[in-house]
Amino acid sequence: MLLVGLALWVIAPAVPSLPAIQGAWLMPAQPLPAFRLEQHNGPVVTPDTLPGDWHLISYGFTHCPDICPTTLVEMARFKRALDRQSQFTDLRLHFYTVDPGRDSLAQLADYLPWFHDQFSGWRAASSQDAEAFESALGIHASVTRDEQGSVQVTHGLTLFLINNDGRLQAVLEPTRTLTGRLHFEPDRLLQDYLTVRRWANNHQL
Repeated sequence: MLLVGLALWVIAPAVPSLPAIQGAWLMPAQPLPAFRLEQHNGPVVTPDTLPGDWHLISYGFTHCPDICPTTLVEMARFKRALDRQSQFTDLRLHFYTVDPGRDSLAQLADYLPWFHDQFSGWRAASSQDAEAFESALGIHASVTRDEQGSVQVTHGLTLFLINNDGRLQAVLEPTRTLTGRLHFEPDRLLQDYLTVRRWANNHQL
């Protein structure tokens, strides 16, 4: 038994270790199920339209008073820093609304350019598409309306990195301050993104 185990260890392919990022790798990268999303500045988004580029996806809603606009500002700063690097420039930025009842394509078109002209706004046109997309990425959100018509939206705070095969490669987590506030640091985002891309290039993911 010892000899058999040793033989298997010798012939088994070595699994390269993953560099640390502030978040989680998905190895292997996970394929996405069927979905169909509207896009404010382009054609319909499906799993078939994603391959060819890398994609960084945030989520929230345009009426969000603090977390969402802060995250978009931080993503925009990260993207401008990335562009100055002149490498791995095939990254697309996206904002997925968890409140499609109020966030129309027109609303997304008015909102997102304030942060960066390359942001693409996505929304689900049906509850089935919303459930498929949100479940695949692990988006946690809820939208409720009280008797007076007030809308309450709660959601998590993560970023999703889709690789150029259209598969979920990594989930990036925010920094937590000593006071408990969560936010993304543009320099950290840049470091983690470059880490993933360099590792992927070296290992032909």
